[in-house]
Amino acid sequence: MKKNSIFKGLTEDEIAYYYTLLNEEITNFNCGTLCAPKNGGEPFCCKVENAVPFLYKEEFSYLKKQSDLWSVWEPKTKHEIKLKKNSETEDTIFCKCKGVSFCERDNRSISCRTFPLEPYIDKRDVFVGLVFMKEFTEGCPLTNRPKEIRQEFIDSHFIFWEKLILRKTDEFETYKKSSKSYRMSREKTGKKFVIFYPSHLKDKSYILKYV
Repeated sequence: MKKNSIFKGLTEDEIAYYYTLLNEEITNFNCGTLCAPKNGGEPFCCKVENAVPFLYKEEFSYLKKQSDLWSVWEPKTKHEIKLKKNSETEDTIFCKCKGVSFCERDNRSISCRTFPLEPYIDKRDVFVGLVFMKEFTEGCPLTNRPKEIRQEFIDSHFIFWEKLILRKTDEFETYKKSSKSYRMSREKTGKKFVIFYPSHLKDKSYILKYV
């Protein structure tokens, strides 16, 4: 059964605006050069076998008008069928692109542009920064090179996520839950995780007791 949301849906104008916020490069170099050599020549995040892009349906509609780069992803295995059934919502859909050799930078999806970071919600239920997606720490080499992440990328992506989670309350709840799991893991293992703060929150010691 598909999950329902109270989200009324983005407009194509919003999608176009969000893309302008997500144009910053994550590093000062092509990060795909770190993982492609050990991944059949393709960046880890560009192989649908590793990470299936999750698009908003309005986003997919917008991109289809711009290019033939994207199509609906069709699951092939029992695991993939279950993933599709349990993960897609009334406003999201799994899609695939034609592959890294056909990549059109201007027509990358939100999930492509934001990978491998996601929002971090502190103990006050306040969005304060970005963290690496836990499920991809074994595949994306940037998770071991946090200093390579550009501050400009963090700042613009923070603005994007702040706007989106105000519009999409169910997504806020998702990240609130995942952030709590990061803290629980830290308490259990003693292993800290990196939080990427936007410029206006960097060096603000008062928030440390809440993260």
